[in-house]
Amino acid sequence: MSAAALARLFALYVVALAVACASVRGCVALRVDPAHPAEIVATVWREGQPIARAIVARERDADDDPALTAARATPGAALVYETVVAEGPVLARPELVFALSIVAGVDGVKARAKDGRVAYVTPDELLARQAYDKDLTIPELSLSIGTDVPLVLALLAERLDLPVPELRDTATFRRVRVVRTLAARPNTPRLAPAPPPTPATLRADEVRAAALDAARYLARGVRADGRFRYFVDAPTNRTLPGYDWPRHAGATYFMAQAAALSKEPELADAARRAASLVRDAALVTCGEARCVGEGDVVEIGSSALVLIALVEIVRTGIDTSFAPLVKELAAFLRTQQRRDGEFMHQYDRHEGHPIDVQFLYFSGEATLALARAASLTSNAADLDAASKGLAHLVGPAWSFFGDRYYFGEEHWTCQAMDDLWDRAPNETALDFCVRWNAFSRGMQFGPDDTPWDADGAFGVSPIVTPRLTPVGSRCEAAVATLDAARKAKLPKREQDALDLQLRRSLALLLRHQFRPGVAHLFADPHAVHGAMPGSPVDWQLRIDYAQHAGSAMIRWLEVTRAE
Repeated sequence: MSAAALARLFALYVVALAVACASVRGCVALRVDPAHPAEIVATVWREGQPIARAIVARERDADDDPALTAARATPGAALVYETVVAEGPVLARPELVFALSIVAGVDGVKARAKDGRVAYVTPDELLARQAYDKDLTIPELSLSIGTDVPLVLALLAERLDLPVPELRDTATFRRVRVVRTLAARPNTPRLAPAPPPTPATLRADEVRAAALDAARYLARGVRADGRFRYFVDAPTNRTLPGYDWPRHAGATYFMAQAAALSKEPELADAARRAASLVRDAALVTCGEARCVGEGDVVEIGSSALVLIALVEIVRTGIDTSFAPLVKELAAFLRTQQRRDGEFMHQYDRHEGHPIDVQFLYFSGEATLALARAASLTSNAADLDAASKGLAHLVGPAWSFFGDRYYFGEEHWTCQAMDDLWDRAPNETALDFCVRWNAFSRGMQFGPDDTPWDADGAFGVSPIVTPRLTPVGSRCEAAVATLDAARKAKLPKREQDALDLQLRRSLALLLRHQFRPGVAHLFADPHAVHGAMPGSPVDWQLRIDYAQHAGSAMIRWLEVTRAE
């Protein structure tokens, strides 16, 4: 084939692809028109449960519905309007296509029976039942996508009084986009909500308030023995199973940070109790050293994060009795370090020797822990071990073809780099972290990139609901890099890029934090006030979600105050 013929064939392919994409978009895209709404689904909610519902043409029509009026008189009830502003076709089969066609958090489903009756499953219902991102799970990526179609069909079938198979075979399905409005109480004027924070309007006082609300949420869940309420389903306020010592340690560290910021005795006491639990229940011997873990084989991540927490507790004066344990845990981490600076991530307590394997995060955690310990112990061995660990992380540990253009998760690495800057500066590490943050910005969503409120989130496509925990951890790294960049007097354009990256992500975290959030969907709004969800639609709350976001906020306050 000649070059000219190949060029014509390629041009034809491009045109055909463009026409196909435009056709698909024209068939399935929603055309949102708030000025000409269709129907309104009016629902009365109480303690996170819908207790009455009607489909009306106008909001004022809800006042004439006797069921809504009676339900609204119930103490604690709230009337919510979900106004349909767009609808479009959706394929009911195959089920996976149906599940992926519903945009998580913003789309609902409408079904019309063959006799003309209509039923809705709205976004509020799907959020309350945690039905988004539940259809397809990819364990290797820790990723779940797609709406719970069996639940959607069951709800629609119940409302249309049809068996599910008959509903599938005879009904017409549409996906709908809605705008939520909370009705004012009778004889009470409707108040306009406060404008959400943006990168341009972000203020230090609101970041401080958000960080302390996150800490108070965690503190309310610390039992007398120091154990956190680790995993909570926000809509029902149920405690879910599971526990994890590294995340316990991270939450303890954040509690100590928040106590130092606020001087609130309740936060300091919660941090002290949480640290005491580790000492009393999780401290074991690893050869001649003390370490944190359970069973015959322990991993160094637990010891490293506990050490970071204890340094903060001692440094801030919450409880200086933990100082000897700081030295012991630092000594254990040093014994796990190889001559090249890398760490061996496991220790076999039964056989009495380290196991030279590596996992994600642990080397960065150990490096930061030793850097923090050195500031407290003044032990040159701790500082030397931290410096060697950092040099390995940004050198041999990440050396391959293309290593300047692709990165891993380096939020602990960059915090260690900044922590060591005044005592053992590493310009290679600073360059590494500046490039890693630039790489992150390449994956940072803009205000119009997704159907969700995702400006400042990180990801690789607008299809996957943005996770908020990576936003918090990358903010921890970005603010550490910004701090070191200012000390090193890097060009202003680099500092400004980091500053904007942080402001976009911090504003996103504040917009999604439960303060109080959509309170009508929670059984107990006070219980989850201040919590940070996993994503805009994942409302199962784990303690590290609040920890990473809160630690980033507090560190940002420190750096901006210094500037």
